[in-house]
Amino acid sequence: MRFEVTAGFVIGALLPVMETARRGIGHWAVEFTTMFEDYVAGALLLLGAWATTRSRPWGATFLLLAWAYFAGLMSSSFWWQLEEAIRQTPSEPNSMLVLIVKTILWLTCVVSLVLAFRRVAYRATA
Repeated sequence: MRFEVTAGFVIGALLPVMETARRGIGHWAVEFTTMFEDYVAGALLLLGAWATTRSRPWGATFLLLAWAYFAGLMSSSFWWQLEEAIRQTPSEPNSMLVLIVKTILWLTCVVSLVLAFRRVAYRATA
């Protein structure tokens, strides 16, 4: 299975779990949007990965769009977390661990986005 598909399944399943573990279930009442967008990203990645493995005609394109959505979501979060670490103004406990996880997620996201784009572009020319 291709990297971007496997990553779609893994991150799609783990993203809502990690965000809930990080902030707690009660955070839904505090910042609904912050929690909801991670759940949406997870669902989109899972759906795109599933559709791609089932060879649905729209699967590769949907997975590309899911990775693009997640890239937008992760980029601002990652850069903000990095800036916080550089300025040494952490706003949460374990901020260095959060930065490491976000770095891994962001890099996986960018690589998967490029690979998904290449797959869709290749299909368009074939």
